[in-house]
Amino acid sequence: MTLHDTAEFSKKGGLTIVLSFILILLLVFFFKIGNFIQTILFPPKIAPPNEAYGKLPPINFPQSTVHGQFTYTINTIDGSLPQNFPDRLIVYPMIISQPNLLNLDNAKSVMASWGFIDQAGNPLTEIPLGGPIYEWNEPSGFQRKIIYNIINQNFTMTSNYLISLIVLNAQNLGDQNGAINTVQTFLNNANLFPTDVDITLTQNPPPDKKYYTTPQLFSIINGELTPTTSLSSAQVIRVDLYQKEIDYSLIAGKDQNLTHFQNFDMKMPILYPHPPFSTMNFLVASGQNEADVVSAIFNHQSINLQPNQQATYPIKTARQAYDELKNGKAYIAAYNGTSNQILINKVYLAYYIGNTQQDYLMPIIVFEGQNGFFAYVPAITNNTLQ
Repeated sequence: MTLHDTAEFSKKGGLTIVLSFILILLLVFFFKIGNFIQTILFPPKIAPPNEAYGKLPPINFPQSTVHGQFTYTINTIDGSLPQNFPDRLIVYPMIISQPNLLNLDNAKSVMASWGFIDQAGNPLTEIPLGGPIYEWNEPSGFQRKIIYNIINQNFTMTSNYLISLIVLNAQNLGDQNGAINTVQTFLNNANLFPTDVDITLTQNPPPDKKYYTTPQLFSIINGELTPTTSLSSAQVIRVDLYQKEIDYSLIAGKDQNLTHFQNFDMKMPILYPHPPFSTMNFLVASGQNEADVVSAIFNHQSINLQPNQQATYPIKTARQAYDELKNGKAYIAAYNGTSNQILINKVYLAYYIGNTQQDYLMPIIVFEGQNGFFAYVPAITNNTLQ
């Protein structure tokens, strides 16, 4: 080839490359435009919640002890309800304890570890109350009485601590941290301290989370517990235990919109019937030589956080839940104020565990206001409940 032929060939080759590049750009452009138009006309959707357990039983809230005709005003930081709830949440099955032939023998060992023994060191005789419920009575000392479920190991303990001179003198009471240790020792001696309890939520709860509380101080006045803020005047310390927050990620629609979905990182607390208190609470007072548990309510339910199949259920929007609250369809869990005008300062998602056995860990939408106001609305949409 001559120099002229080489130059012409190079020009044609360069032009071909430029034209090919422009053609590729046009194809990419039209492809993206086509996808954009298709997305507008036929937006992608996430699969709906799988409702793996079928229709769920409704939450069995207790009878509310708060009464009044309340009106509500949204008083959140931005003055509005949340609009970023996922369209679904995971529902976990609970672990249901099964009876076996060793239940009663194990219960006797628990009672022995707590000092329910006679002078010979033998466990005190149990009193059957029907089904798995048994009673043990201590004849001396604080005269403790325990009503104990030998299958799920939940129990209620009472005593005569309100009239005990040892308790009233409070010589061995100790402080709040000591009371927590007393409760831990009490449960550990019977191998009953739950693995899903987060003791730091009792020791040092986050100040913005009003549904937890540090140990509370009480004086005994005229045979009744009276709150006090001074350890020097305290004779009883109440300790509440809380289960760990539920932490997971899921891909979900945003506020019931299946065409706008994203990955949600959920970290939801477990709330109980009467916040900031738990279904696992203990009264610690002075004993003969050291602090001791003199009264207790222990209702613990274990959660299966690794089921064979992850079950997701559709939930209400914050607006739908707020409408139910205004229409008197919420459970008022706590309130220590006197006004019927409630300012709602926070709205968030949580899980609920009550005093009675439930088959599933169910989510709730929580409305939190001034003066310890808490209201719960079941989060699962009504059409997926039995």
